Amino acid sequence: MFDILFARTLIIVGGMLVITAITSRINKTFETSREMLLTIFGTFAFLFAIVFFADIYPLNILLVSIFSALVGWQIGPTIEHFGERFKIKEFLKSRGVVLKKGQFITKELRKEFEQSFDIIKYQREWNNIVFQAIFATAISTLSAAGLVFLTNTDFSFLGGFLLISIIMLIIMGVLNILFFRSRIFSLVRAYIGAVIFTLYLIYDFDRLEKFAGDDSWNTAINIAVKIYLDVINLFLKLLEIISESK
Repeated sequence: MFDILFARTLIIVGGMLVITAITSRINKTFETSREMLLTIFGTFAFLFAIVFFADIYPLNILLVSIFSALVGWQIGPTIEHFGERFKIKEFLKSRGVVLKKGQFITKELRKEFEQSFDIIKYQREWNNIVFQAIFATAISTLSAAGLVFLTNTDFSFLGGFLLISIIMLIIMGVLNILFFRSRIFSLVRAYIGAVIFTLYLIYDFDRLEKFAGDDSWNTAINIAVKIYLDVINLFLKLLEIISESK
């Protein structure tokens, strides 16, 4: 019975990640603020719908598919933003230009950047960084699963600590947006976030192991969505760390 739950959960997670990868490649930027707000609210709406209809097959599969598509539509512009920032930083570095805090690239430099032949090289470097982030996320996920399934340790004690940690991470993000507006602060937050979501993977894989014998759709959907969100958030944190550290 555990094999059914394990296989069902991982198939759902894998399918969600594939859908997210496709929609994130399609949508590189939000055309309007309305599109952005609709995507964000739609993501939360479908997440709540999944909670209520997790046990109704095949409606639950349809809901997680739409949810993962919306997540991809939302993080596509985030990845593009990281990439654009990285490429501009590399361009300015090649020109010996250092921007002070709060200073933005001039229109002349941006035009030169957009017309630069080196932009292909910067794109190639960015693609390599994205691959590194994907690879690091995969290694972290497999390591977390191995730690849980190959040892007898009970990781349920992480629950309370992780809840407090994620709240603190959200508060740090809000403070940085409203007051600090610091890339260093954002990078520190990314390192902390990477640790938190790696621990969340361990915690959720531990829950998957504890539910051995439960072959209900509700359990599979619930755990699959949580593992999926752990992987997505870990990937974004690692992407920010690798791009900013370079």
